[in-house]
Amino acid sequence: MKKSNESLRLLVLSAVFAAMTTVLTYFVKIPTAGGGYIHLGDSIIYLAACILPTPYAMLSAGIGGGLSDLFGGYAHYILPTFIIKALLASVFSSKAQKLLTVRNAIMLIPASIITVVGYYLTKVVLLCTDKATASEGFLGAFTDLTVWISAMSNILENSVQALGSAIVFVVLAFALDRVKIKSKLRRTL
Repeated sequence: MKKSNESLRLLVLSAVFAAMTTVLTYFVKIPTAGGGYIHLGDSIIYLAACILPTPYAMLSAGIGGGLSDLFGGYAHYILPTFIIKALLASVFSSKAQKLLTVRNAIMLIPASIITVVGYYLTKVVLLCTDKATASEGFLGAFTDLTVWISAMSNILENSVQALGSAIVFVVLAFALDRVKIKSKLRRTL
């Protein structure tokens, strides 16, 4: 019975983090020139990944990010976002007593790389899909250097997005560690 209650509580906490990710991604955003936006949802993904077991954090991250894309009119980004956000959550650890550990701080670097590279590759695939014609096909568009160069247009905004979320995560994690949030959550799970 206890294991079932723990699983239910983890599922509910995962849903709360997914909802927070959606809200901070969809409602708190700064539009960019490239048609995208900068948001703070990734900072919640990082927090969730430092609190929840990895499978729960990955699902929460993917669902939260994907729902934001759905609500925001970016349905073509739902699958790539689900994968990218789940990968973000996978690099952090929830095993320590604190959220802000040296390990989790260092993991902000690969998380940022995952964001930038993941959305760059997504942009390449979307541009190839747009460019592909009956005569050229997807593979022809995929080998076109102009597609790869055009996709670079979002690297700066994705880098700023990753940096902003990292800073917000550090501030939130520090504050939540001061009130010993992990030990309080562990008592309820």
